[in-house]
Amino acid sequence: MPIVTFKEQEQVLKYRTDTIHTDKQTKRISHTTGPATCPLCGGLDGAPHILLRCNNHTLKRMHINRHHHAVSLCGEEIGKGKLGSAIVTMDACNSEKLSDLNIEPPDDKERNIPDWVFPTQQNLPSRLQSRPDGVLVMPIEGRGRHLDPKQIPPKNRDIHLVELIICSDIDPQQTLEKAHQPLIQRLRTRSLRGISQNNQVTVHVILLGVGGTI
Repeated sequence: MPIVTFKEQEQVLKYRTDTIHTDKQTKRISHTTGPATCPLCGGLDGAPHILLRCNNHTLKRMHINRHHHAVSLCGEEIGKGKLGSAIVTMDACNSEKLSDLNIEPPDDKERNIPDWVFPTQQNLPSRLQSRPDGVLVMPIEGRGRHLDPKQIPPKNRDIHLVELIICSDIDPQQTLEKAHQPLIQRLRTRSLRGISQNNQVTVHVILLGVGGTI
């Protein structure tokens, strides 16, 4: 597990106490009025803006890398447990960058959902389909035991979509279940014999507050 540096701890405390150096903070100290403007993108400045919403290219890349880092840590821990073999996909940054951070996510996991997971055995092009941060496939309880997810019949699959969201500690964003709804429908089997003959698809949303309080 990566060690949290003193500098990182310092920045978290500054965020929690609203003392990160921003235009908003500068105006507060200098007792000047007027809107606080981000010097990087021109948006309304403030600590949440820097950590979540700034559209500056460099900061956007930092936001993405932070997200991938968190997803990889989750994948690493899941991979160590009894559900490790159920991991089918994990959307995270490349293994070379992760090894520099002492993170070891599960090996040989795809970023896109493979065709065999869909009942029709056919996936859509990635540009036309949402991509969750992780997909786990295991047998529905009482419908057999398979260590290899590929060997589970489509109607007996218990599919779990995992989505990790970095959000404000005081105003968490809404879940992405609606965004993944078309994907969920495509993953579900539709048996005329009743619900007991269908698979299960569940969305799990993990909320991580940028200040570490949720």
